[in-house]
Amino acid sequence: MTSRGVLISVMSSASFAAFAFLAAQANPLNGLQVWGWRTLLTVPGILFLLAVSGRWFWFSGELRRVIAQPRKLLAYAFTAPMLGFQMWLFGWAPQAGHALEVTLGYFLLPLVMVLVGAVIFKEKLTHLSAIAAAVALLAVIYEVWRSGGIGWPTLAVALGYPSYFVVRRIFQTDGVGALAWEMALSSPLALWYATKDGGLIEAWGDLRLATILLLLGTVSIVGMVTYVMAAKELPYTLFGLLSYVEPILVTIVAVIIGERIAPDQWPTFIGVWLAVLVLASDGVRALLTKRRFAFPHVRPWRRRRPRANPTEPHSWQRIKHNPRRTSQRNS
Repeated sequence: MTSRGVLISVMSSASFAAFAFLAAQANPLNGLQVWGWRTLLTVPGILFLLAVSGRWFWFSGELRRVIAQPRKLLAYAFTAPMLGFQMWLFGWAPQAGHALEVTLGYFLLPLVMVLVGAVIFKEKLTHLSAIAAAVALLAVIYEVWRSGGIGWPTLAVALGYPSYFVVRRIFQTDGVGALAWEMALSSPLALWYATKDGGLIEAWGDLRLATILLLLGTVSIVGMVTYVMAAKELPYTLFGLLSYVEPILVTIVAVIIGERIAPDQWPTFIGVWLAVLVLASDGVRALLTKRRFAFPHVRPWRRRRPRANPTEPHSWQRIKHNPRRTSQRNS
């Protein structure tokens, strides 16, 4: 199961890296049009897979929870636009020559999440995670001194996603069903951006562009679905370690499409990579000692209660075999 989970996780990371490469080839479509078509192609794909896999209740169940607790709408008023913005940014950056800045944000993301967990949720920092955060802070301070600030694409990822996950956790919006709803709520705006100013004819009237858009939709669906599958297959710590594969691959893609790290910017990247290496070593240590190591950024979209005892099934197995859930699905 673990070897299959590793393969699935790497497939997810490779899919997102492939998306970054394809997005760079989607000219003359702009970033908003790419985001629009990605959303319009991804939402039906995810809903179809939920239906055929027998997990439609993840989507319908979230609607019932919102109806029962209308305050959750406050969460969606923030998380849906934030997710849409992050998806736009990931497609826009390769076209605009900012892929490396976005990648730097993804490298900083786990470190920011560690600090968010410590400050907001009072989670205890290990010695190595504290060292990693300190090293990353030094790299950020150097970058501010070097350039007068951190690029907004880097900040958008490093600060935007943590705020997204914090709101999800506070309001307890539930897992994959919430993700599907967030994307579905963005669909009307995505349709408008995708088709305005002759975007429909421009996108599908050219065989090359149409092929790229279909590939973008495919790799987006594959990336998200395999990410969820890997989250279920792998131990928490190993999944956290493999989450660093994606920004590494996207960095390679950025170099392939022509971006370069400026000579005086190398200390920033090296500092952040060193911090990530320290944090990853803490994960390896946790894996070897079989202790539970919490990568706060790994699966923050998924709410779970702790198992009552070591023999109790994992959360997804509890849902699968819960008679009440089963009856709700069949009703």
